[in-house]
Amino acid sequence: MKKIKYISILVLLLSFGFSGYSQGGGIWNFQWAMGLPLGSTSDFIGQFSVRGFGIDGRGYVTDRITVGGRAAWNTFYENSGWVTESSDNITINGYKRRYINAVPLTVNSHYYFGSGLVLPYIGVGLGAYYIETRDFMGIYYLREKAWHFGVAPEVGVVIPFGNSNTGINFAVKYNYAAKTKDTREISWLEIDLGIAYVF
Repeated sequence: MKKIKYISILVLLLSFGFSGYSQGGGIWNFQWAMGLPLGSTSDFIGQFSVRGFGIDGRGYVTDRITVGGRAAWNTFYENSGWVTESSDNITINGYKRRYINAVPLTVNSHYYFGSGLVLPYIGVGLGAYYIETRDFMGIYYLREKAWHFGVAPEVGVVIPFGNSNTGINFAVKYNYAAKTKDTREISWLEIDLGIAYVF
């Protein structure tokens, strides 16, 4: 699994470097990343999260297509309060809390529909997702951590502030980290709101 980590970091660095050599500039996005757990992930934690951050760089390779990379951090948390659980004649009392920490490192490509100031786009990211889950019962917890292969299709729009090179980036993406041999799949709907710099 260490190889996946090193390869994903190398790919991410290369993609950021590649964006600097693109034909027509590019776009940097700095995003507040909110998330809603989906599927089996929502069975583990169902609460909407406002804890997340992402940064991505995209370089134009044609007039409408960019290639780049993204690094982000998303965390989910749910507190069930004081609970009592029984299993095999054993009863446990305690405060139940659950966490998910996710770090996507992806290479992405986007297609832009507009050629004016407002830039709507669609895109997809592929890469490695580091996922760590913790299931607390009182002071004890179960932890799972692993690198997953992941995909993140998205739609979004860049809206500039007047005629400046900066603006608002709004995007919605579906993050899917495939299950591994020992850990579950993780998926969530991400809502990104942030600042875009077009160069």
